[in-house]
Amino acid sequence: MSLAGHGDLMLDVRGSLPAFVERAQEDARFRHALGRLGYRKVKSAYARQLRAAPDADTFHGLERELLWPPMDFVRDWLKAEKKRIRARVRWTFVGAMLLTIVVGLVFAATFSALP
Repeated sequence: MSLAGHGDLMLDVRGSLPAFVERAQEDARFRHALGRLGYRKVKSAYARQLRAAPDADTFHGLERELLWPPMDFVRDWLKAEKKRIRARVRWTFVGAMLLTIVVGLVFAATFSALP
């Protein structure tokens, strides 16, 4: 008796996927498309669309790719992307500040060691 061959336990994957899997795939496509477009372009298109139609439910900035994410999804993506960009800039700033302090200390130590 082989335990490796359980053909009767195989799932039929030819049908549609569960709703939560399809939703996750759709969200991943939205995030990928928004990332390719870039934060600035998405933000300007989002703001332009909010001014034109404040009660719009779908974002039309990805029509070329045949994607229409909900405005709430785009708003949340913009918030998360802004937070990610700030964190990256913050660490760059902290690194530059620490490097400046170290260089200043080395400079001071060099001058104090001179006769």
